[in-house]
Amino acid sequence: MLKSIFGSWIYLVWYLCHLVILGILTEGGIVPMYIMLLIIAFLPIPESLWRWVSGVRPLRLMSEKERLIPLYEEVYNAYIEKEEKISHTRKVKLYIQESMNINAFAFGRETLVLTKGSIDLLNDNDIKGLMAHELAHFHNYDTTGALFAYIANLPFTFMMRKLRQIDSKLGNGFVRFVFSVIFAYFRFFEFVGDLILMYHTRSQEYNADTLALKWGYGEELAGVLIQIYQISLEKPKSIGDMIRSTHPPITKRIEQLESF
Repeated sequence: MLKSIFGSWIYLVWYLCHLVILGILTEGGIVPMYIMLLIIAFLPIPESLWRWVSGVRPLRLMSEKERLIPLYEEVYNAYIEKEEKISHTRKVKLYIQESMNINAFAFGRETLVLTKGSIDLLNDNDIKGLMAHELAHFHNYDTTGALFAYIANLPFTFMMRKLRQIDSKLGNGFVRFVFSVIFAYFRFFEFVGDLILMYHTRSQEYNADTLALKWGYGEELAGVLIQIYQISLEKPKSIGDMIRSTHPPITKRIEQLESF
């Protein structure tokens, strides 16, 4: 039950730590807002709103439906042959984002997104590899945890933004020194929390790759990752960027799949 709500105990601990810090600062005044956001996080509205803001749409064209729905059903059938607990994935739906990048991602409880670039540039086997990886995130409740963390922790995010604005406007002096010490404490807390969370999300990627492999789509997924790596024009990441990255290096993911 805990996993189905929070996705992982790491998300729950991360949330509770922020709640305690803000609760102490506000003498408990923030607690009702946190509880309200926690309830809102599990309603359909935030996920629908996110799709609208992100420019994600359902399948509309007949060509999209005729091609993608059979591919997804094939992957889903392969999935249910290997797993016992599958009920929470039955309502997962396909969506499209109008981007020419080759990508796919999962969000919330029912949103599996393929970019237009993936649909136009990849063959059917490649797309099945992407679908298997994203469906694995739903199976592991990774997407529920991400939605929960994003919505329920809005007060802490808002507070850090305000603190940064205040810090940039203060002049020199004792008040600036005291504020800087307090702000540094919260920034350190935020940094450590993000490190733990990002490490966890990178582990989720490896786990999703392993499940896709288990369901019979490891070769297809590895092929997609190789194509993405070959066309990638990104500059080498700094150490800070690598630490904060939600995804592990693509070459390590390929290496893991190829090792099997």
